[in-house]
Amino acid sequence: MLLKCLALVILGELLEETVLEKVEEIGKKLDELKVFLEDVFLTKEEYVLLKETDEIVRNKRLNELNSLDEV
Repeated sequence: MLLKCLALVILGELLEETVLEKVEEIGKKLDELKVFLEDVFLTKEEYVLLKETDEIVRNKRLNELNSLDEV
């Protein structure tokens, strides 16, 4: 009986370590996904800037474009 209890305790500790490792692994993957999504999707400011640039180019008002250094 003592051996069975000891085996359960050891198994429980191993499962806790495995679960903790998996949770940490999932956390890392979520961080990577966040960085990827931030790179793929535009912020509100980037979207507005892109729309303004598209309109200027469409209307051929190129003299209204600013250097990126000025933005």
